[in-house]
Amino acid sequence: MDKFNEFMKLNANLYADNSILIIICNAKNKTEIKKNYKGFSIDTEFLDDNELNQISEMASKLEIPFRIFYDEEDFMATIINMDKKNYNRLIVYNSAQNGVGPGRKALIPSFCKYFSIRITGSDTYRVCLCRDKFAVNSILKANGIKVPYSILFNGEFTQPNISGKAIAKPLYESASIGISKQNIFDFSNPPIDYLKNLRKDLNQPLLLQEFIDGYEFEIPVLSGKKSTYVFQPVVMHKNEYSLIMGDDIMDYTSVYYDDYYFGALPTEYNEEPIMEVAKEVVKLLNLRGLCRVDFRMKINGDFYVTDVATNPHFVEHSCVNYAFNKINKTGTDILKTILLLS
Repeated sequence: MDKFNEFMKLNANLYADNSILIIICNAKNKTEIKKNYKGFSIDTEFLDDNELNQISEMASKLEIPFRIFYDEEDFMATIINMDKKNYNRLIVYNSAQNGVGPGRKALIPSFCKYFSIRITGSDTYRVCLCRDKFAVNSILKANGIKVPYSILFNGEFTQPNISGKAIAKPLYESASIGISKQNIFDFSNPPIDYLKNLRKDLNQPLLLQEFIDGYEFEIPVLSGKKSTYVFQPVVMHKNEYSLIMGDDIMDYTSVYYDDYYFGALPTEYNEEPIMEVAKEVVKLLNLRGLCRVDFRMKINGDFYVTDVATNPHFVEHSCVNYAFNKINKTGTDILKTILLLS
């Protein structure tokens, strides 16, 4: 038995024959945006028609009744008006996060917890925590995990005792919302007016983080009640002929249009210590189900944790899908795995 099957045998939480899968996801052509940012639309995280069809096909092949909601309010209204006796039949997978600001992805997990409805992934607290980049950076640093030097920008800038390039990141966002080439600057000469305007437009603090020139990769992790399964690093690269990201970044436009590629780390780098750190991060933050740990690595092999995701996308163009395919698993296997770990 391979390691993946051993992990699933140990951690799978079976569901009843009469279970119903509820999928809550925002879709580009079906969901009305509640509130948006200036210059950066949150629908970069919404599913397009092709991705939505992928999710539907995965669910159909599971041979479990399912229903898709495209709006959080529709789902909550349906639950409130449902016979409470049916709550224990439901398993909820949520990727919806309509609106702006911190905590919006935690709405459905919190709602389901209130009604004791089974839900996939991490609990409400962890979902909120991992949206705060500075908090996660500080926790990891305090526990000896290597992270880039980072400071919080709330409108005032004090020159730090560090030189070199930096990158500004919106504190609570994902999918490169608020990220452009202008976000990279030198610590000795920060574009204060630009940073202040960006902070104002997104209505949140910025994380000013040491920029790591080199490789960028993501590691999907499955966290069960008894053990953890860590996939191999998935390199993100924008040049089809080179794995090195170098001084480039996954900016908003690249992410919105899926303009990037996936690959494996060159064999001269030892993946085991990196995978062990990803496992340690997930354990330290007490995450559950499918999650992801993001890294940047210098050419000399020094690697740093840059972000953590509690509920990464698993459609075809995603590092999760790529990682599952590498161990000969399909998209349907991904969804089934997520449900069995709930």
